[in-house]
Amino acid sequence: MGIQRLCNRLALWGSLVFLMGCAATGMRGEPSSWARRTLRRLTLREKIAQMMIYHTNLYYRNDQDPHWQELIDLVQTDGIGAIHVYFGDVGTSLTRLNELQRLSKVPILLDADIEYGLGARFPGSTPLPPLMALAATGDPHWAYEAGRIAGEEGRAVGIRWNFSPVVDVNNNPDNPIINTRSFGDNPELVSTFGKAFMDGMHAAGMLATAKHFPGHGDTRTDSHRALAEIPSDSTRLWSLELAPFRALIDAGVDAVMVAHVHAPDYQPEADVPATLSSFWITDILKQRLGFRGAVVTDAMGMGGITTRYSDAYALVAAINAGCDIIIQNHHIRESIDVVERAVREGRIPAARIDEAALKMLELKAKAGLNRERLVDPDYTRVHFGSPEHRRLAEDMAARSVTLVRNDGPFLPLDPDDRDSVYVIDIYSRPFAHSQSVFSRRLAAAGLPVIPRAVDETDGDTYLRGLLDEIPENGRVILTSFSIPRAWRGAIYLTPRQTRFVQAVARKTSRILLVSFGNPYLIRSFPEIPNYLVNYKDQPLLQTAAARAVLGQAPIGGKLPVAIPGIAPSGSGLELEARPWPEPSPPARASRLIRVLPEEMGLDVSPLDEVLREAVADSAFPGGVVLAARHGNIFLHRGFGTHTYAGHTPTRIGHIFDLASLTKVIATTPAVMKLVEAGKLNLDDPVTKYLPDFGGSTPDQTELKERITIRHLLTHSAGFPPFRPFYRMPGTPAARMDSVLHTDLMVPPGDSTIYSDIGMITLGRIVEHITGQSLDRFTADSIFTPLGMASTGFNPPAGRLHRIVPTEYSETEGGFIHGHVHDENAYSLGGVAGHAGLFSTAYDLARFAQMMLNGGELDGVRIFQPETIDLFTRRAEVVPGSSRCLGWDSPEGWASGGVYLSDRSYGHTGFTGTSLWIDPENDCFVILLTNAVHPYRAYKNPDYYDWRQKIHSTVYEIMGFTEPNPHLQWRPRWATEEK
Repeated sequence: MGIQRLCNRLALWGSLVFLMGCAATGMRGEPSSWARRTLRRLTLREKIAQMMIYHTNLYYRNDQDPHWQELIDLVQTDGIGAIHVYFGDVGTSLTRLNELQRLSKVPILLDADIEYGLGARFPGSTPLPPLMALAATGDPHWAYEAGRIAGEEGRAVGIRWNFSPVVDVNNNPDNPIINTRSFGDNPELVSTFGKAFMDGMHAAGMLATAKHFPGHGDTRTDSHRALAEIPSDSTRLWSLELAPFRALIDAGVDAVMVAHVHAPDYQPEADVPATLSSFWITDILKQRLGFRGAVVTDAMGMGGITTRYSDAYALVAAINAGCDIIIQNHHIRESIDVVERAVREGRIPAARIDEAALKMLELKAKAGLNRERLVDPDYTRVHFGSPEHRRLAEDMAARSVTLVRNDGPFLPLDPDDRDSVYVIDIYSRPFAHSQSVFSRRLAAAGLPVIPRAVDETDGDTYLRGLLDEIPENGRVILTSFSIPRAWRGAIYLTPRQTRFVQAVARKTSRILLVSFGNPYLIRSFPEIPNYLVNYKDQPLLQTAAARAVLGQAPIGGKLPVAIPGIAPSGSGLELEARPWPEPSPPARASRLIRVLPEEMGLDVSPLDEVLREAVADSAFPGGVVLAARHGNIFLHRGFGTHTYAGHTPTRIGHIFDLASLTKVIATTPAVMKLVEAGKLNLDDPVTKYLPDFGGSTPDQTELKERITIRHLLTHSAGFPPFRPFYRMPGTPAARMDSVLHTDLMVPPGDSTIYSDIGMITLGRIVEHITGQSLDRFTADSIFTPLGMASTGFNPPAGRLHRIVPTEYSETEGGFIHGHVHDENAYSLGGVAGHAGLFSTAYDLARFAQMMLNGGELDGVRIFQPETIDLFTRRAEVVPGSSRCLGWDSPEGWASGGVYLSDRSYGHTGFTGTSLWIDPENDCFVILLTNAVHPYRAYKNPDYYDWRQKIHSTVYEIMGFTEPNPHLQWRPRWATEEK
């Protein structure tokens, strides 16, 4: 649909709006007699208080809370005209708000910025697309419905005045604060959709506000930060910026919000914000445009005011300029004092205060507060977050998805194409590496997604590693979350992020850029052939975009703005929906949940006595045991205490030093990721990645040149079991150099010698390939996507109370607590391929269930099933060895008990940790203890005996009674069995 066709539809809607407006008279009319009577009863201070808007959140507050006490005091003395609500909850609205209303001499008017629904402010309410997305549907009906939903849900929590719609004409692509908050760059479109949105609110009994007068659409400055300048050309101002305000004033808008902007060559006093300008407010808004409603300031605490004026000066100037209602700068009583003093000193006419206070009272009468000031619970139950509202919101979101480019073509996706898709979420904020809703939706539909994330804190090393990970001409979807945000002052990606996206575009042409926010983003990347716009980062819109990309919904949105050099306003490609196959149900549970043992017909009480006896036998002071089968955690128990002193009970959420479990939870998975990405081959020599990997003699160097990645994973490289690198002087880098120059005991492949040295080397290889530290790479690619929130190296000090101490250290003069127990790992900085990882039983359970599921959990795919199969089968590098790739398999006096199936795989850690996964029986058992406490000598033999007993008892609870003939009880239990 071109812009002319769109305008024709808008003209038709304009006729309908006029007819609806004639019927919606309840929000208009002459000043009420109630407002005038009430005004006469107010003192000067009370009139001034009516002009002031207080800021708060409608969350529960105790009676003694200072903020609540301040509110009560204001209500019972000077009064409060209005309360601006940022966030809140339904319960507080139905209790605390009603309490305030009962105490107040004059009903309090609640207002809020509900530009895109109450969903962003009140949990459980309906989120709505932003205004530009509504315009992208091409149908003003959806703006009307959005306004109606915003009105109904706002009133359901006591809000009766909405600071919306935004009727700024966004014709500046570099505008950092309006952008998608506007309906578009065409004044007729903005007027039509703005009136429709207003009429929807009026139909719901909600007051509407046109903002930001005289127009904030053509600025490069965020007025939260500084005074913003708009063009001064008179013809342009009246035909463009002011046209939507005229349209909404003629249609009966209740209030106009004035912005901290100026047009220096048009207004008589250059550099004066419109908020403080009688020219803009009195001469233009009230006289030339004929506005008779309430004039409200934008927030007076914004930089457009505070960088130039004192609070007192700005207050007096705004009121004298013609502003009726002040969103004051957080100090309401001081503000009342300032205005009262100005009136008594003749600097503000008393008639100006009467006029302004009357405007507030008229708004309250229009909103029906003179008839009923309390929130009605029955109304709330019907309208707040209703299924009808959610269905309509989903429909709006689906119709707004706009495909600007599809030159690849990238869309529609082919469900038979099994090439992996790198979905890289790019966030315009720091410390944001969570997988987006969009990415998770694609993965849940069966698309082979590899999720990655980039935020503002990521440096060049991380970005280079991520770029290297992407295959040449691989499939990539880049999602940008750059949205208008107060105080940020920017709307595009950072220079570093921009360079990264450009580098990705050079590496592959199979690339789709999705903007969840700024539609102009493609201007930075004109070389990208495929571009989808979705206007905001809400889960609602991300879900709509995922459905559109998969072809599950048609695409038909039209750009409400022109993108210079890329696409004209009104453009947008159309794609029909096409069948997308439902993902095949996983062979095993795709999720992990906690259940009661009896739900599975199990009785876990026999384990209680075993755990008590183990602690009494000094096998360990305490620990956590967890077991699950078929995706159901039926056992998760903390027992004993942190130390034998018995002061701190061990809880299920406590964190343990995993010791050598690091090898299979961090280092081996990192290698698996690199193998899948084609960046590492198991039979590559180590020297391909670490050229300095040598020996002390030519013969040793020749032997080490034969070591492959497979040798390192299977402990068949020929390294000695251990060397005390921590005793060597120097830096961690110098110690790592010593690791890499360790001589072999036997030639590679001759025998299995369990050694930390090979895994330390593997960790260094991972860092070399990825350009990231081992801890960062595993966090980004394994732990964060899996939701392993308590897993990582070098845990922060804030977790110390959850961390179980290990061994007594003479050097430290106390127990090792909060840093890695392994001396070599500690001397290498706490991050090493063999040890250093900390975690909880639950986090390990998420990892184990992912492995059982063939690499996927909760819709997030970490590995392909064939990769897991490859790494968890016996490698047979050394005939008869139990070693898999990284993992071990059961044999002899199996640490995982005597009932493990032959396909089981697992590992243990020196501190007293063990994990065994049994694919044949679809279960796993985790045991975390600090068996090295207080000294490592305490472990032998009791810990090893009880570890096997506990694992075996859990299997017996699950109904296994026939031991695996290839496994044996330890001598202590073999005697008991006889």
